[in-house]
Amino acid sequence: MSAPLVSGCATVVREYLLKERNHQPSAALLKAILINSTRALSSPDAMADHPFLPNYHQGFGGIFMPWAIPNELNPGMKLEFFDNWRDAGSQFIRTGQRRRFRFTLEGGGPLRVTMAYTDPPGRALQNNLNLFMVEPGANGRKWMGNEQVPMSLNIPDPTNNVEVIRIEDARAGNYLIQVTAYNLLQPRPGQDFALVVTGKLASPLVLIG
Repeated sequence: MSAPLVSGCATVVREYLLKERNHQPSAALLKAILINSTRALSSPDAMADHPFLPNYHQGFGGIFMPWAIPNELNPGMKLEFFDNWRDAGSQFIRTGQRRRFRFTLEGGGPLRVTMAYTDPPGRALQNNLNLFMVEPGANGRKWMGNEQVPMSLNIPDPTNNVEVIRIEDARAGNYLIQVTAYNLLQPRPGQDFALVVTGKLASPLVLIG
């Protein structure tokens, strides 16, 4: 039953984006929002040899719709996103390009950031995009997407087209996000991506360069 349940969740998210945000979403954005909502499955099999997410037993966890889109069960949560599948000018066309974003958080509670993209067909990952975030302050911690993936070697994730950053109790302030085209094997006609941020947001997600 997992396939029809996830399909139903995707339909609810798409309806929200169309009706409430007046946005025609890409497949990557729907995927990013659903994965952004996931919570860890706590059974012994799900956490067998790696107690963090993502892992090889449950991926990013199970979808939890109260964390997907704004709703009465989670009144403090706000959702901001970037989805450039229809904007060729902001897509990546060469290795080394980056897109930077800024947002402000009120503080307290979870902060979730997810980047996803539709990779061109081919053996293994064709276009490798990486997600980074810097916390507020002069000495703010720097985060990498999927930094707790098994055997990460403390390097940007080279194998997944979805990357997630989760902070369970985020502090207030201005955050900086960067999405980097680490390696593009098929850069034409352009690599688009979707970026989702949820939490007690005090500002929109602003593209700054």
